[in-house]
Amino acid sequence: MKITHDMHTHTTYSHGKHTIAEMVDQGRKIGLKAITISDHGRSHPMFGVRKRNFAKMRAEIDALNQKYDDIDIYLSVESNIIGANGDIDIKAEERKYCDYFLAGYHYGYIPASFLDIFRFAIPNYAAKVLPFLRKRVRVMNTSCYIKMMERYDIKIITHPGDKMPIDIDAVAKAAAKHGVLLEINPRHNHLSVEEIKIAMKYNGNFAINSDAHHRDALGCIGRAPEMVKAAGLPLERIVNITE
Repeated sequence: MKITHDMHTHTTYSHGKHTIAEMVDQGRKIGLKAITISDHGRSHPMFGVRKRNFAKMRAEIDALNQKYDDIDIYLSVESNIIGANGDIDIKAEERKYCDYFLAGYHYGYIPASFLDIFRFAIPNYAAKVLPFLRKRVRVMNTSCYIKMMERYDIKIITHPGDKMPIDIDAVAKAAAKHGVLLEINPRHNHLSVEEIKIAMKYNGNFAINSDAHHRDALGCIGRAPEMVKAAGLPLERIVNITE
């Protein structure tokens, strides 16, 4: 099993170690047919792509697409989930320059509103050490994911279930309804084997991505083949691989 299109990668525009050109060069070396540059959304206080950089990234990618005919290069952003109502940090600049969008939950982000500090951010952190909060937080997070898919045109949910608990059954059902891919991300171990088994009940598809922050990790899928086999997931439901 091999990735043909690595749809989740990071560069020096966020906290990756290599430039767009270096990641593309590596992608060509390992035989990728396509690569998506998906640095972190703007609300991450340290790693988010700055507003002024989207035009530069678009220009770099357009030039590389003109230069090479053996790989397709796309611009995306791994937007951050930032609020209980399904808010993500997508604004006009991302919409203007990006080919499509990814979304995932991360620890570092600026909440959508002052209220979301107390109703969303703090409960998710607190639930890690206070078991009595976990059921309520899981319900809230599941609702958040579903609202996000209803509000935004998202292509992939990255590492669903990582860092914030969700009801994967309900999220997978909504993802299938809205045509959103669920990511199998070996770097974060989500989707897990059990989560894949639950999600595959619905008529949705999946993507396996490296989430590479270094060019040497590009195209690496770790234990994903074993996970997919253990879950019994048909390979034709994974949109970016070849056997």
